[in-house]
Amino acid sequence: MMDIRLLKRLDWTLLAAVLLLCLYGLLMIYSATRAPNASGFAPPSDFVRKQSLWLLIGLAAFILTIFFDYEKIARWHIPIYALTLLLLVLVLSIGRAPTGAVSWIAIGSFRLQPSEFAKIAVILSLAAFLSSRIGAIHRPRVLLLSLLIPAVPVLLVILQPDFGTALVIIAIWFGALYLVGARARQLAAVFTCGLLLFTAMWYLDRLPLERIRPAALGRALAHTGLKDYQKRRLTIFLNPQADPLGAGYHIIQSRLTIGSGQLLGRGLFHGTQSRLRFIPERHTDFIFSVVGEELGLLGALAMLLLYFFIFWRGLRIALRARDHLGSLLAAGAISMLIFHAIINLGMSVGLMPVTGLPLPFVSYGGSNLLTSSIAFGLLQNVHMRRQKLMF
Repeated sequence: MMDIRLLKRLDWTLLAAVLLLCLYGLLMIYSATRAPNASGFAPPSDFVRKQSLWLLIGLAAFILTIFFDYEKIARWHIPIYALTLLLLVLVLSIGRAPTGAVSWIAIGSFRLQPSEFAKIAVILSLAAFLSSRIGAIHRPRVLLLSLLIPAVPVLLVILQPDFGTALVIIAIWFGALYLVGARARQLAAVFTCGLLLFTAMWYLDRLPLERIRPAALGRALAHTGLKDYQKRRLTIFLNPQADPLGAGYHIIQSRLTIGSGQLLGRGLFHGTQSRLRFIPERHTDFIFSVVGEELGLLGALAMLLLYFFIFWRGLRIALRARDHLGSLLAAGAISMLIFHAIINLGMSVGLMPVTGLPLPFVSYGGSNLLTSSIAFGLLQNVHMRRQKLMF
């Protein structure tokens, strides 16, 4: 249980920065979805209402997360991890695929994305495993065993297929290990092996896998290989003009929209590229384009400064935690948020492949907002309990 005096140790400035990002999100979601007579598009009030409801749910999850000492939360890592794996298996059989990946479970009018909660499960399990082996973190055996924790959910997420979320889970492992002192050359070796595995997946579809016995193995390997549309999405950012009306359309329109905002922007709720639906997924994956168009360079820089401040404070919390468990939890949480933001912002300006990763606290989407709120709660939990209460 939480001593009320711990509230004095809450990082209120950090909380204010996150709430400002949430306000950014609500304004941009409203602006991006207010196009009049958009056929097949729900009224903007529906998007804002649902996001506001998820924001309240996220706030409740945040309060619940900081309420208990993070040591007690970490003790539940095994059932949380097991439940997450069960949901990931379940989504492969009954999940829905509104965006091309079978990633969602519908619950009434809401949709849940179990792969989002896999990130929290990996953060907790990885922290619990490594905190008791921190002195042996340089041993290859411990390093490889820790890699098994994200490996299982990554495999299940790839089968959906959702490579963006898989990359986030991998980034959590790298970030947590690096911040607690793992050797850079060991992490580089793991990265190289992962790159070779990804290359193998790239060319897997060219092999005569149907000849493999048993046949089920061949089908499984074929399913694991990258599909043509996924390859296009991962490479088109290098030259989007090669397919301007297909795979490169998102990037080209996003760049044009951001550039049209110039220094001061067209004004809040006065964007034309977004309002006329030139940008696909403008309220989710490419919401930063709406920010650039309506608020201009200054508005976009203000948002970037908020993210920079959150990341700086998060890294400081990880380095100043009272124990290794706290450091690992904070490192995993901030690694997740950093990677999400970098990839989303990068794909919006054409520097990263389009992977479908939302912008934390800003993009429309309940599952990601809830997951980000829990991760932020873990950060604040570690910060609040960095010292023992004195009586």
